[in-house]
Order: sequence, then structure tokens, then C-alpha cells
Amino acid sequence: MDAALMAALRRLPARQREVIALRAFLDLDTETTAQVLGIAAGTVTAHLSRAVATLRGQFVRAETQEIKQ
Repeated sequence: MDAALMAALRRLPARQREVIALRAFLDLDTETTAQVLGIAAGTVTAHLSRAVATLRGQFVRAETQEIKQ
């Protein structure tokens, strides 16, 4: 896995990392992820949305900075 992506994942709050791991890497659905973590399905969706937005923001900024140089 890309080192920059791993570093960005490590900077996420623990619950967001857990949701990313279960949804993206283990390919669990929202309901199963919620059951595993003991949280509501809507909370899984919220954590996933926040995590993706944070990661997207970090990588879009990095890419924009590379283009300007």
C-alpha cells in the first residue's frame, strides 16, 4: 500500500479508521460494520463520509501543490 495513504489513514480518528478498514478493506456492508462495531448504521455512514472527505482533502491539496511547483 502507498506510504502516503497509510500515513493519512493513521491520522484519522480511531473510529473512522475502523470503519474504513471494515468497509473498504474487508468489504463489509454498512449493517455488518455497525454490528461489528456496536454502533448504528447511520453512525457508520457518518464516520465513512467524514473519513473519505478528510482523505480526499489531504490528497487533493497535495496534488494541487505538486502541480503548482
